[in-house]
Amino acid sequence: MPAKNPLQRIARLFLRPLSSLSIHLGNRFYIGLAVVVAAAAIFAIASGSTAGMKNKAYDLIMKTRFQHPAADPDIVIVDIDESALAAMAPEYGRWPWPRNIMGELVEGIAPQQPKAVVFDITFSDPDVFNVAGDKYFRDVIAATPNTFFPMIRLTEENDSRSQLRVMQLPGVSKLDPAASETATLAVILPFFFDVLTDHRLGTNNIYTDEDGMARTYDVYADEYGWRVGSLPASVAAAVGATLPDQDEILLNWRGKPPSYRRVSFHEVYLDLQKSQKTRPADEFAGKIVIIGSTAPSLFDLKTTPVAKTHPGVEILATAIDNLKNRDFLTVLPTWVDILVTLASLALLTLAFVYNIDQRVVNLAFTVLQSGFLAVSYLTLNFSAIFIDLTAPFTFSLAYFAVARINSMFSGFRRSGQPFFSTALDEGNACRVILVQCHIHLRNHRAPLALGASIKKQVGLSRYGLVTSPFFKDMPLLHAFFRDTAVFCWLVPEEKSQEALQDVIAVMERSLPAIRKSARRASKDGPIATWQVHGFSFTVDAEETWRLKGEEGMAKLFALAVKVESARSSGVVRVVTTKEFIESCRTAEGLKVSEELEKAGLKF
Repeated sequence: MPAKNPLQRIARLFLRPLSSLSIHLGNRFYIGLAVVVAAAAIFAIASGSTAGMKNKAYDLIMKTRFQHPAADPDIVIVDIDESALAAMAPEYGRWPWPRNIMGELVEGIAPQQPKAVVFDITFSDPDVFNVAGDKYFRDVIAATPNTFFPMIRLTEENDSRSQLRVMQLPGVSKLDPAASETATLAVILPFFFDVLTDHRLGTNNIYTDEDGMARTYDVYADEYGWRVGSLPASVAAAVGATLPDQDEILLNWRGKPPSYRRVSFHEVYLDLQKSQKTRPADEFAGKIVIIGSTAPSLFDLKTTPVAKTHPGVEILATAIDNLKNRDFLTVLPTWVDILVTLASLALLTLAFVYNIDQRVVNLAFTVLQSGFLAVSYLTLNFSAIFIDLTAPFTFSLAYFAVARINSMFSGFRRSGQPFFSTALDEGNACRVILVQCHIHLRNHRAPLALGASIKKQVGLSRYGLVTSPFFKDMPLLHAFFRDTAVFCWLVPEEKSQEALQDVIAVMERSLPAIRKSARRASKDGPIATWQVHGFSFTVDAEETWRLKGEEGMAKLFALAVKVESARSSGVVRVVTTKEFIESCRTAEGLKVSEELEKAGLKF
């Protein structure tokens, strides 16, 4: 069957060697593939190369999960939103406002005894036009120990230019006993940082990943052997939370913003100026009050898994919430990913090596892959554990895809498919052995189970091929062949003896499963019948070899007439054509067990 066009010829040049290699390697291919994929998986997971997949899975789950933790009701945002900017503009300007306004707000709500007042504003430079306002604000902050402020960490390249020693920062502690006391740090501080005693100051940098997405928040940073805490960590520790012993947390988002209760800044501030206040006197009692902005015009926005424009103050609130309630996401160690991946690869390898029924393998693989996705998705809906199984999913899929392609290549070559095999090229002499196995069991499941076992043995053979079920889409005709399977051996004439040995070996290896089925069915007499025919032909241009093939199929099915007259005292019987027996007689070294001889395979 020559190639009809150049593309077909080129395809054959590549596909035939590949399929030949597939046949030559046999099960060694699946084992070798497993070793290669496992090594790649271990390296990729251990080196962090799968972080991108992990991030995408995290983003997708966070965006689509149907259940998320409720925002802590004790966290309230006093929001400098667009309405506040507009309301304050006539008297104080749009932004920035005089610092005494912030001092008046803090002083005004202090009698309500909030747990903490947190500023998401960096007061880096004094207001040279309102020195009195700055002094007032500074005095209020000094007298209010439950106020917290951010500092901005600059890049390390600027550290050598800074005159601020790390040890001068309030609240820092030594991580390394040998930490240098002269190490300097480049940070932007509030101009009044000297009155911020203890842990009232913390870094407020929101670092994004390479794709520009904010997913984590610092707990602390190791700066030249000194532990410099973040703003959320300082606040959480102040309200009694136990901080985790890790430098950052993966945020457990409270849904799309706005997640936390917000009150507009101007509503609170202007009410405090009234002699007859209209807002509740205990509005902020026991609360963590965060003063920040969601106004787009102030540009404090980030991209997160749950929102393209997520206000920074909401991200800060989420970090404080996570640390306060200790429900930040726990990520399983990398060895778990590696172990699950290796276990999955091992199961798939066993399935292909032992030629488990293709339908079973496909179903099991689908369930396995769906399970990986379901576990990852559901755990983030019902717990604070992020079980990321995208790596096992990906490497299992890669293995399965390549293994399935190899299995297909092997099947195509065994069947003589012209792109993969030269068997049916003009002038080639071929040997074909057709085998039909009929199972005589009434229970519908029993023939299926036994048939699957026999097909497995054919798949494990060197040359055997399992054919597709007859008339699968035609219920009536399919019912006639429902408990019948047809197998085929196609080899060059010079390999006839190997093919005969292969056929006999399949029948021998199938005997234990047949005996087991007979015991379960408590049935006397044969429960399986083998019908075997063999013939040879030479591929010619006139295609007379096709007629021999049709003749061969007819002779195979004609053997059904001899089944009833064939006697066997065992669980199996064998009916053959004269051509097959003659080929067995001329072959050297063929051996048959006594059980198969009694079943009818004699030559």
